[in-house]
Amino acid sequence: MITRYIYSACIVIETQDISICCDPWFTQGIYDGAWYQYPRVQDPVRTIGPVDFIYVSHIHPDHYDPPILREILEANPSCEVLIGDENQSFLESKMRRDGFKPQKLSRQAFGATEIGIFPNRAGSEINIDSALVVKDAESVVVNMNDCPFDDEQIGEIKEFCGTRPDLACLPYAGAGPYPQAYRFDNELDRISAADAKKEQFLALFGKYFQTLNPRLAMPFAGLYYLGGNRRWMNHSRGVPDAVEVVQRFGSSVIVLEEGIGTVNLRTREVRHQRILPHDHDQRDAYLSTFDGVAFPYMIDESISEADLISKLRAAHLNACQRIGDKPQGWIFFKTPSTRFLGVHANRPGEIEVHDSLGGLEPREEIFIDGRLLAGLLERRYHWNNAEIGSHFEFRRVAQNYDRRVYDLLNFLHV
Repeated sequence: MITRYIYSACIVIETQDISICCDPWFTQGIYDGAWYQYPRVQDPVRTIGPVDFIYVSHIHPDHYDPPILREILEANPSCEVLIGDENQSFLESKMRRDGFKPQKLSRQAFGATEIGIFPNRAGSEINIDSALVVKDAESVVVNMNDCPFDDEQIGEIKEFCGTRPDLACLPYAGAGPYPQAYRFDNELDRISAADAKKEQFLALFGKYFQTLNPRLAMPFAGLYYLGGNRRWMNHSRGVPDAVEVVQRFGSSVIVLEEGIGTVNLRTREVRHQRILPHDHDQRDAYLSTFDGVAFPYMIDESISEADLISKLRAAHLNACQRIGDKPQGWIFFKTPSTRFLGVHANRPGEIEVHDSLGGLEPREEIFIDGRLLAGLLERRYHWNNAEIGSHFEFRRVAQNYDRRVYDLLNFLHV
């Protein structure tokens, strides 16, 4: 079995029976114009080469990239798209709307090769992630994608493997808006938060590494940079270079060069390892070429405060009806041309409007372009994509991190 690293979460696993490409993302400017790749893989379809299957782990656009998916399928007419058979209703519906015909799969054998797709059920109201295991008579590869640690999922994977994995591709980086899109009292607090986030995800890698005990491990997924007017945030994302993972966990961890790195699991030969971190100056010079590119919502028409209040009222009623476990603090929205518009989970459909917020605590403040807010409430854009793209900024006041805030936002639309 041979595993080739292409970029971020995209790998190609080749056995004597099949070749499967995982999570190909190569469209620049995903997440509503915010995410870019560096270094670029030239001609990714040719680099990926002939494949029998494309596995898509979940709906996020750095894993599900419709334009590149179409290109790969055009180059491989008999290729099939695989998704998990649990937790993938959002992905399946979106794929079918986009004209794809995904095959839902849990376990299946192809000659001497077996594939297993395992849902992630970590503690959230919305679970969308999955993991992949490919094994043949000689080797086992585990691909954890972006999965939060889930004991039940890990138990199922270890049972399916039957032995320690030869290679485990493990998450090491977080892609959310914290801390780069949060307003802190000073820059030192932001940098401290970025360092803490980096340690959190290095610890996640270490937990997977210890639990799965693979012969080789590869830190992967989450290799992205912010572009456009979000580029200034890159230095405080709290994302380590994959090379730092090797420095932390030792020689059983490998980092492969984008587009050319390979591991032959039968011979244990590793080719084209990356030893040095990516050069920040070269990266920024490349990203600066996109500084003038407008985000999609920037060409939308402006909207009045009264219209935003009307849309927010209807959206809040919908969100409160859709989710069970609601956040208990305030959420206030502030655009450059409006006052603070507030919602509270205990008051469905009620909107409070304030010039300043004073003692209303605890609260989460969201600073956002009014055109984007309107598009999110109208469901022309998606809250999770805008959040991950760092398109709006947050401030927490007397409130600890509460995952339920983001669960509510995902349903805050009409």
